[in-house]
Amino acid sequence: MKNTDLPFVGLHAHSTFSLNDGFGYPQEHQEYAYGNGMNALALTDHGTCAGLSYAILNAKKMRDEGKEFKAILGVEAYFIPDVVEWREIYEEIKQDKKAARALKKRESTTVAETDGSSRESSTTLPRYAHLILFAQSQVGLNNIYSIVSESHDEKHFYRRPRVDFNLLRKYNEGVICATACLGGIVGRELYSGRDAGLNEEEIYQNALVKLKTFADIYGDRFYGELQWNSVPEQHIVNKMVIRASEEIGISIISTADSHYPTQDAWRDREMYKRLGWLSRGTPSWMSEDDMKMPESVDAIGYELYPKNGEQMWESYKKYSAECGVEYDDDLVRDSISLTHWIAHEQVEDFEVDTTVQLPDFVVPEGQTADNALTSMSIEGLKSKGLTSQEYIDR
Repeated sequence: MKNTDLPFVGLHAHSTFSLNDGFGYPQEHQEYAYGNGMNALALTDHGTCAGLSYAILNAKKMRDEGKEFKAILGVEAYFIPDVVEWREIYEEIKQDKKAARALKKRESTTVAETDGSSRESSTTLPRYAHLILFAQSQVGLNNIYSIVSESHDEKHFYRRPRVDFNLLRKYNEGVICATACLGGIVGRELYSGRDAGLNEEEIYQNALVKLKTFADIYGDRFYGELQWNSVPEQHIVNKMVIRASEEIGISIISTADSHYPTQDAWRDREMYKRLGWLSRGTPSWMSEDDMKMPESVDAIGYELYPKNGEQMWESYKKYSAECGVEYDDDLVRDSISLTHWIAHEQVEDFEVDTTVQLPDFVVPEGQTADNALTSMSIEGLKSKGLTSQEYIDR
């Protein structure tokens, strides 16, 4: 395990359960993070908790081996402000024939999760933004499970499992929230605002309204998120986040937004992304240049592995210099080290509840539980028109 002078914990990370975007299983990310000087790592896959069991079991295995390591459990959710309002806009667009054609084209197109740019067919339908959520406690983990479950229901789901302010407020206890990447709350305002012809001050004020609402829901569990890469828009977003932190009193963290488990796995992940694009049909925005493999990681403009604190500092210095943007060194250093405090002071040390929870129902008189369940299952099949003997036998 490396020793680093600048403490840091990655609070934004993706595994292979972030389909066509993250690469490598959660345990690979954890093992590398530990060897690279971190004693904790968050798992925040896109819209799913499917990888959390791997993270929980492997962290326990690591501790049994004498490696003190903490699994932080979360999700990168897809956020829209209000699903009811969104649905009303959606129905209005469907009534407009020209807009409906554009909407249908958009619905047939799937884009990668790699950045915040708006490269789909343009419609007036509001798009989702990314949002980081991770558990502070068992209560928070249960609430994240509830958020993810409800985000998949008919009311919330549209191309992605989405959450809104009402859902987040309902299940906010024990949950820590951060503003995510270029596809996040502020980044989405930047891109959509540009599309609408707004200037940066107007974009910032629109973002500030949403940030204030998040701060109202989560209080000191809400963080502005800085990231370090060579994308010019990232530094515009960073500056907006810093300004907002001063105006509304939220703290700031830096994140690596890791997507592959080791420093040299960038090429594998780039190939994986392109295979994913091809498997879904080539998107309309994609050119031959998009499909070409980059010759080096520098050609990509970012490195997305589980970095330690010193590597985060090096990324800040390198990419801010490349983009010609200046920051307060003390502010950035604090944003890096604050992640360690969050991971070990704000996130509780709790043993995840893994007890089996089965549904409970009243067993009719004269039947056993097994017979009653079998009977109810067969009736359920019949109610759906599935009367084939094959289904009944199964």
